[in-house]
Amino acid sequence: MPKLTKAIIDYSSPKEKNYIVWDTEIKGFGCQILKSGSKKTYVFYYWSPLTKKKGYVKIGCHGNITVDFARNAAKKLASALASGLDPKKEKEEKLIEEKQSILFADFFEVFKTKHVLVAYKDKGKNNMGYAKLHILPYFGKKKIDEISSKDIRSFLDSLAHISTTANRCFALLSMAFKKAEDWEYLPPRSNPCARVNKYKENKKQRFLSDEELKRLEDSLVQQLKKQPASYCTVNAIFLVLYTGCRIGEILNLKWENLHLKDRYIHLPDTKTGEGARPLNQKAIDLLNSMMPKEKNPYIFYGKIPGQPMINLNTAWGAILKRADIKDFRIHDLRHSFASFALKKGVPLVHVSKLLGHRNIVTTMRYAHLELEQLKESTNIVNQVFG
Repeated sequence: MPKLTKAIIDYSSPKEKNYIVWDTEIKGFGCQILKSGSKKTYVFYYWSPLTKKKGYVKIGCHGNITVDFARNAAKKLASALASGLDPKKEKEEKLIEEKQSILFADFFEVFKTKHVLVAYKDKGKNNMGYAKLHILPYFGKKKIDEISSKDIRSFLDSLAHISTTANRCFALLSMAFKKAEDWEYLPPRSNPCARVNKYKENKKQRFLSDEELKRLEDSLVQQLKKQPASYCTVNAIFLVLYTGCRIGEILNLKWENLHLKDRYIHLPDTKTGEGARPLNQKAIDLLNSMMPKEKNPYIFYGKIPGQPMINLNTAWGAILKRADIKDFRIHDLRHSFASFALKKGVPLVHVSKLLGHRNIVTTMRYAHLELEQLKESTNIVNQVFG
């Protein structure tokens, strides 16, 4: 068989079995022809001087690379073999070295696509806001293997004035660097976040007062009158208020999740797993009033065809301003639902289930509200004693 050329490989047709057309100049170098005819791959076969076992390296596909390119690659592999090295191990180490010199921005794109948007879905999309605004401008142009614990601390210091945001960014970075280790973009146990502490957060519990609730409801009604396009936004906020569900759970509701006759909604994918939430009459009336959007399975639809609403921030800010309510998040509607339930005498264990908590320990943050209600109850009992 003569020296491999493009003409020879192009002429080589599939047979009943896979076979290799060998080169006469470089021992072990050839082109594998698959019986399916779908692919012709340049390969290099050898006996490893380290393991004393036969091994091979795939150089590339014919058509994607030229014969000359494959031949030069084979020469380098043969040279490594002559020096007593295992070519495959050398290639793997070179690939790892190349991966570890990747820019953080390029790695983060891999991390986002391969992990965040798969494992965290809509929450992952929200986290990308922290990356775009803070993480990538700071680390994007740095090589991933050059980012140190000192760099992480400096980054957190730059966000000290918004400690909660700093902690969200830190959690995302920690996850990214952990995956960088798992995928061999970094050596094991080299996560620069491992030796850094996040900021301590004082978790605030913000509840609506009865007066604020009235103003919020009025503002939501006004929002719908002034901006009819806020139809889905306003009703989604009302439903959070009526059910205590997380905003993400409401925005991802599909028509198939409604069981209004049985007075509940099915939530196939929540923070604590699959579950169901009972509906009070206010929530049922609201859902009965909603009109489906053609070819969109979501109740609260967004601007993109077939997709749910994603961002309520602009409308939420206008609604709060009109209601003269300060320092209040959409998530605080959930806290307010718990607050109103406990004030009406709903047992803490029932509130826990209404909120979809996996463990009642999570609901204990509201225990002081239940205690206040119990104080009123014991004053009633006090009337028995003259």
